[in-house]
Amino acid sequence: MLSAASNTGDTSWTNKYTVNSMYDHTPARKKNNRSAYYNYTSKVTNSMNYINIHAALYDGRDVSGGHEYKSYVGSTTHLWNNAVESTGSGVSVRINSIRKANGSASGVWSPDSK
Repeated sequence: MLSAASNTGDTSWTNKYTVNSMYDHTPARKKNNRSAYYNYTSKVTNSMNYINIHAALYDGRDVSGGHEYKSYVGSTTHLWNNAVESTGSGVSVRINSIRKANGSASGVWSPDSK
C-alpha cells in the first residue's frame, strides 16, 4: 500500500483579533498523512506576545487531542493531531487560533510536516 505524498508547501495566513472577537484560523488545506501540522509565526502586533493555536478540521472541529500551543514571533510549532486517524487521508484541515487582545498575527503553515 502506498502512502499519500506529503502536503508540505507553505501557505501564508493572517489572523485578526479583538477582545470581543478572539477566534481566527488559517485557510483550510488537504492533509495527506499522519504527521504533525507545521506552523511558523512571523509577526504578532500590538504588544501581543503570542497566540494560542491548535489543530482542527476544515469546519473547526478540534483534532488536537487537548494539545494547545503558545506560538511566539519567530517560533516553529509542530502541532499534534489525529485528523487522518479520525477521518482519513485527504481531509481538509486548518489551525485554529485564539487571542483575547486587540491585534493581529501572521505566518505560514502546512498540513503535513517533512
